[in-house]
Amino acid sequence: MTTIPARPVRGSEAGFTLIEALIAIVVLSFGLIAVTNLFVVAASSNQIGNYNTATATEATEVMERLKRIPFNALAPAANTTAGDLANDLPAANLPPASPAEPDVVIGGVPQFNMYRDVAGIGRVRTRWTVQSFTDVLTTPVLLITVRSQVIGPFGGQMSQAQFSTFRTCTGNGCP
Repeated sequence: MTTIPARPVRGSEAGFTLIEALIAIVVLSFGLIAVTNLFVVAASSNQIGNYNTATATEATEVMERLKRIPFNALAPAANTTAGDLANDLPAANLPPASPAEPDVVIGGVPQFNMYRDVAGIGRVRTRWTVQSFTDVLTTPVLLITVRSQVIGPFGGQMSQAQFSTFRTCTGNGCP
């Protein structure tokens, strides 16, 4: 005759109960939610960094273009300011309809604003002023200020960079 072996009696440490499994799932869910939030914050911080880099790059590029222009061609009348950081000048220089390369001088006429579409960023608006201190000082001095802004999808400003520099005329032909 064969006998069936008796089942061993399980103690309280034999396995997980349904309640323990549910508690583990809840704790894991809160951990995953926290990690997901970190990814969202990291992505938005990365986008803000991209905006800041784009505005700084555009402002720096315009500043370098303005520095390449001869002093006398860049200087406005004594003790005056050319350009405007708040408005487009000339007003006809609006955002381009085509992806033409904007410049600080178009057809020999100085421009004081330009727009550029940057991939992954959107439209960057750059405006600048040139202020002359020729009559005040013995050496002619220009204050050049350049401001770039990323324009948001609804027209608002997303990021801004502004740089200023002084430029003097120290060669022949200075006013």
